[in-house]
Amino acid sequence: MQLRLMYVIIAVLAALLAAAAGSFMAVIDGGRPTAALRAGAFAFVGALSLLIVVMGALGVVGS
Repeated sequence: MQLRLMYVIIAVLAALLAAAAGSFMAVIDGGRPTAALRAGAFAFVGALSLLIVVMGALGVVGS
């Protein structure tokens, strides 16, 4: 149980890192703050979804 929770926490932190990178890239490309927030949100949702699917395929999460 604790190992699975650790993997989920790592997945959320990795998704947050991807969101921060997405926001940073949007600002560097000359985007407005709202565009940066949207890019960060899309990066977070995409990265978290991908990480959960991969962890599910590996048998880390789920039953």
